[in-house]
Amino acid sequence: MTLSRPLLSLLLLTLSAAVVPVAQATCTRIYSGVQVLDGNSAQLPFGRVNLTSTYLQPVGTPLGSVVVSPASAPGLNSETVLWQCDLSDANDIYEVFATNGDDRVGGYWEIGNGAGTTVNDGLPGYYATWFPYVGVKLTHLNSGRVFTRYWQQSKITQYDTVGNKIQIKAKHLSMIQADLARVSSRPPNSGSGSNYCWDNAATSGSGVYTYNCTQPNGYVVFRGGGIYSDPIGSDANTAIAFWGQYNGIALGMRSASSISYTATCVARNVTPVVSFMPITASELNQGITRSSNFTINLECSNDARSGTATNQTALGIQVAYNAYAQAQSLGLLTSGGGVSYLVSNGYGTDPSVATGVGISLNNASNGTAMNFLGWSNTGTGATGGWYPVLAGASTTGSNLSGYTSYSQTITATLGTLPGKRATPGKVDATAYVLVKVQ
Repeated sequence: MTLSRPLLSLLLLTLSAAVVPVAQATCTRIYSGVQVLDGNSAQLPFGRVNLTSTYLQPVGTPLGSVVVSPASAPGLNSETVLWQCDLSDANDIYEVFATNGDDRVGGYWEIGNGAGTTVNDGLPGYYATWFPYVGVKLTHLNSGRVFTRYWQQSKITQYDTVGNKIQIKAKHLSMIQADLARVSSRPPNSGSGSNYCWDNAATSGSGVYTYNCTQPNGYVVFRGGGIYSDPIGSDANTAIAFWGQYNGIALGMRSASSISYTATCVARNVTPVVSFMPITASELNQGITRSSNFTINLECSNDARSGTATNQTALGIQVAYNAYAQAQSLGLLTSGGGVSYLVSNGYGTDPSVATGVGISLNNASNGTAMNFLGWSNTGTGATGGWYPVLAGASTTGSNLSGYTSYSQTITATLGTLPGKRATPGKVDATAYVLVKVQ
């Protein structure tokens, strides 16, 4: 909704009738606000992004996914008070968000949906980045809305009450999910409101190239109680008043991501559903378990190297984000940021879900116990949930010269969590297979 300004002549006609007091601002900015500036953004830590042949990675291939909190911006933590308002403002406070809509590689070109190019990849919400042929999509998880160039809002419903004031802390802002995908085109060098970083990172080479562009990919801004945002629905290409008001937090890939062009592998298919035979809570509490195998079909360049060291390709199985949050509260994280057990969707919140139980992994060929990947994106090796992609794999043939197909079998086991007792209920868990150059 765009607010319009009353006509001056109409205002003049009311002056002789009454003097109407101007509404006073009842929200105030408490933090410095410098987190809206380019070099102070909350980072999107994708780590190393690797592009290989379009045979292995066609357009649309997912290249990375992270979930971050605006509280991770420099100078903030989860308890930092950002804004303070009167209690009467509680029903009128919002997060307002958009891409960095004026910049060529910050959020101007919706490259995945054909903006700035003659090819529409059918990837709405993916905007051009400083990495060539890589688009990023940002999702505001509290509302489920994807960032666009046009300002959107989501009501803030979580806050702390202190006396007759409410405090909006960094922890009360929505988590943001960022996803990368391969796109077919690079953004044009002209046409956007800004081209601050010029050109793009290297498009080939044997090196690892850091994301040196400081331009953010998106912003989260506050509105309410006399603190105004740019109008909802306005284009962030030109609607950027928030920036000069230091009202918001930027999100960007600067320094926390890199790109390379190393020969690697991809996961072609995975058993979609892994089922366990029924088991009672009593049996689980006696130490009885249920196991089931699933298969991952892989294809690799013959130049790829399997392993967890630098420039080698590793495989990991990542828990769903909500399961990761539960694993943190249950003490199931490893020292390297991996997850020892996968718990069910709805664990601890849905009364129909079994508690005290989780799923563990083993490599079926060599018996090696495996951790799951978490979402910190900092772990390496087995404690982080990464394993040599071809460890225990068997060759299944070749579809194209220079490439080989493999099959990897993993055993999933349902059992009790360490130190817990099982309660009856359903188990319906979700995980993702990732293959990545380390």
